Amino acid sequence: MSLKRLVKRALRPIVKPFVDALAFRVADVAARANSADIEFDLHVMTALRSLAASGDHHVIPPYDSAGPQKAGQKVRIGFFGNIANNAYNLTTCLRRLGYDAELGVEDGGFDVFLLNRPFWEDMEVECDTYEEGLTHEREWRQPEYVRRVAYDPQLQGRYWGRYSAIPEVQALYRDAFGLDLSMDRAVLLAQQMGHWPYLLAMKRYDVIQLSGPAISMGAFCPRPYVVFPTGGDLFISPFEETVFGLLMRTGYRNTGHLLLGDASYFDYCDRLTLNAHRTFAPFMIDTEIYAPGQSDEVRARWIHKVGGKRFVLNVCRQAWEWKGNDRLIHAFNELRQAQRYRDWRLVLMQWGPDVEKAMKLISELGLEAVVLWEKLVSKPLVRKYQRAADLVVDQFVMPGYGTSVLESMAAGKAVVMRPADERSQAYLKEPPPFLGAMQPEEIRAQIEKAHDDHFREDIGKESYKWVNAHHGYLSTFNAYIGTYMSVLSFANRMRGPKN
Repeated sequence: MSLKRLVKRALRPIVKPFVDALAFRVADVAARANSADIEFDLHVMTALRSLAASGDHHVIPPYDSAGPQKAGQKVRIGFFGNIANNAYNLTTCLRRLGYDAELGVEDGGFDVFLLNRPFWEDMEVECDTYEEGLTHEREWRQPEYVRRVAYDPQLQGRYWGRYSAIPEVQALYRDAFGLDLSMDRAVLLAQQMGHWPYLLAMKRYDVIQLSGPAISMGAFCPRPYVVFPTGGDLFISPFEETVFGLLMRTGYRNTGHLLLGDASYFDYCDRLTLNAHRTFAPFMIDTEIYAPGQSDEVRARWIHKVGGKRFVLNVCRQAWEWKGNDRLIHAFNELRQAQRYRDWRLVLMQWGPDVEKAMKLISELGLEAVVLWEKLVSKPLVRKYQRAADLVVDQFVMPGYGTSVLESMAAGKAVVMRPADERSQAYLKEPPPFLGAMQPEEIRAQIEKAHDDHFREDIGKESYKWVNAHHGYLSTFNAYIGTYMSVLSFANRMRGPKN
């Protein structure tokens, strides 16, 4: 499943009622005599386009001080938008350091997708479908710093599609937050009132971090907020000419600060012509959980199933357009033409849009006996696979890297993937020790180099050292906390870094 399709699947329960109704109106324009509905939709889109072109115009009290009014560990930080559990892990790490951080999760809404559920980070789950995976959540013991609210379809229906909802929504907003809401924002919020419990949950915090689809709530966020994109919420969503896309664009434009975990994100922010301060804050990895270790049971199971002595694990989903997994399969086939490398086996994850294509290619190349498929599994099991593998392979297409790469490095493994570009290296103290490759012949050559046990182990040690220095939570938390403080202080915000 492509990144775009994953984002759409996760968002479908949230935006589908509104989009379906809007599509019905547009499709049925010629047959309907009442033009009021058309006019209403046009007004909604006009308001959206206006806000999507605006900026951060929140009133900031002009405190004559160099720092915020609260000490860092007394500020309450709320995280909303839990793409791939990045926010959950970040919250856990900050709390370990003594900060008052909590995660807000919207059931039935923004966080409905399986891989965005916190239990997926904590429990060992193996499943064939997303629906099957979700059945295990009831066994999870929810930490006290995870606060769950439910998307409210009744509220969505009550306010949606009418001008008369504007003063009602304004009154609700004023009563809840003590803030006035302009008419254009009120008419837009009336179309999003299913998320009202989610917005109310933000009231308890001093500063908010928004990620993923939750960025679309930036137009209505009652507190100063930071935007922390994680991938498709920057590459795709804010560029779409839809209600949701324009809300995402508004969320970016109204933020007080952008936290960017990958150097490639800066170019996308330039495309959106964003004026907010930008800080490079490397993706934070919990290096107490993601760490070297033994996984003898997994390795023994692999040997029993497909034999071999060395295992290369492709840890990402099968999505050829975004990951280039087909290049790995061709490279592995070429590798096995030499007798010396016949003891290598390939382990693939059986999820994503191109699983069937991958299976067909493997069959055509005659590799079925030396390729092992693992089901969709939760993060504790992924960690075991990373530790069991001799070599980890990620993606060869996209610039930059995500947390799966870093988590493999934290396990002390050498990683074959697209090499870091010059811009990425410019933001780091030292370049990552990736075994860089993009094309099948380059991938094969890197696996051949990794056949040398000493070379592979040395790169693994370098990887472990590098990820702790550049992405470990102890080395990165100051960048995050400094940014949260900056949006609370007039003086700090005016002097904040703009990289």
